[in-house]
Amino acid sequence: MSLVDLLLNLAALLMWVSWRGISGLEAAGSAGTILGNLRPAERRAAPRVGYLGGLILLLMARAVIYRQVGPGLYWHPGWSVNAVGLVFRSDSFLRMLAYSWLSFGWLLLTWYTWMVGVLVINRPPRDRDGVTRAIRRQLGWMGGWPGWALAIWPMLVAGLGWALIGWLASESRLMPTLADGRHLLQQSLVVGLSQVCVLRWAAAVILILHLLNLYVYLGNNPVWEFVQQTGERLSRPFAIFRFGQLDLSPIPALVIYWGVFSVFGWGFPWLRTVLPGLPPWMEYGVLPTLFRSLPLG
Repeated sequence: MSLVDLLLNLAALLMWVSWRGISGLEAAGSAGTILGNLRPAERRAAPRVGYLGGLILLLMARAVIYRQVGPGLYWHPGWSVNAVGLVFRSDSFLRMLAYSWLSFGWLLLTWYTWMVGVLVINRPPRDRDGVTRAIRRQLGWMGGWPGWALAIWPMLVAGLGWALIGWLASESRLMPTLADGRHLLQQSLVVGLSQVCVLRWAAAVILILHLLNLYVYLGNNPVWEFVQQTGERLSRPFAIFRFGQLDLSPIPALVIYWGVFSVFGWGFPWLRTVLPGLPPWMEYGVLPTLFRSLPLG
């Protein structure tokens, strides 16, 4: 059921992107040239409302299916935002409906966080590859925001979202009762900070492909131009691992980014068997441990 749930979430994400209208990936062009200034024809295409209707129908229909099938399989889905996780009983339609929307909403926020991360790394005028420009068009007017404002946006959405979700979850007995409004505010701050941890997946994929592209010619394609440009910037702090024609900087970059984000968001539970008496923040993650220790003061 978990695999089916993941596939349905990916199908819902595809419907969302199709409704928004995905732009094609054009080759990069230098500013001031005809190619660099041309606006793709896809940009003028109107969003297709049918995809939005299909998305809503899918999210509603799967809640019904989960309610019918879940109890027989003893399947009770969980929803996690890194710092905290909630478990929904599948014998309640309202809870399955809430889970259906929340799990998709979390995936959608993760998707936009990845896009924001790309735009923060590839700032003008070094954003001429086709993928980055397509992402900027996907974000619309937000794509022109300053880097700091873009970086804050996903964390702000996650924090404000938890302010509502946490209150409803407490009222529905999905989590312990909140102490007061200050408690909920502190939780929202931690959940907002935890949103940055999802960038580990995007960074890992880009750095692995960048390392492959360094030593294997994979053709002239906008995707590889994007990988080369973004991977170069991600691995630049580790330039000491570049020895002439041998560039190993993506390897330590991958280890450090993945390790730091993992320590903050998830921890390393498997270390318990290697290092007895492991601090909770190393085992479960800094932000989940902080979340459980609230309220502070």
